[in-house]
Amino acid sequence: MTIVDRTDSSDSSDHRNQRGHSEAASTADLGAGSADQSAESSSLSDVSIHTLSLRPVLGAVYSESTVAGDGIPLPQKILFPPEKICLKWQQSHRVGAGLQNLGNTCFVNAALQCLTYTPPLANYMLSREHTKTCHAGEFCVMCIMQTHIIQALSHPGDAIKPIAVISELQGIASHFQFGNQEDAHEFLQYTLDAMQEACLQGSYE
Repeated sequence: MTIVDRTDSSDSSDHRNQRGHSEAASTADLGAGSADQSAESSSLSDVSIHTLSLRPVLGAVYSESTVAGDGIPLPQKILFPPEKICLKWQQSHRVGAGLQNLGNTCFVNAALQCLTYTPPLANYMLSREHTKTCHAGEFCVMCIMQTHIIQALSHPGDAIKPIAVISELQGIASHFQFGNQEDAHEFLQYTLDAMQEACLQGSYE
């Protein structure tokens, strides 16, 4: 005869049932956690996609297109077609002319040499494209720079006087005075600003 302890059996059965319920609950929790992680991953993926879409796209011309839904109208006029910008020298050149110091004008010379040997700018100036369409009138920094760059690159081994630029110092910035020592970086900034202004004024005509 076998004696069975029903109390132990019942407890054991309840324990198994509880364990099974616990395992089921744990599995459900894991499933829910996985779903949450999946949703979070999807959300992060969406953020990543949107973030990537804001990065520059190689070959895109932003001056001729708009970002979808931004409401910005297309430009009515392009100042300079991006496909014409050449980052390398279109022609080989010998080292151009040096610049004479006309009396504390070394800050001007330093900036002019930097601009003269910037290939995209030099290519454009050597093409004389600007003067063909310039409507700036008597004073135009772009015309002045075109004259200087062509002169400098046409006289390799010589030393020239940057008279065209020096004579228009106050046109570039009113506080520049001939004979005063000024900061080269400041002069470069004012020159670039004046060149941009000349392009914008000419585009209104």
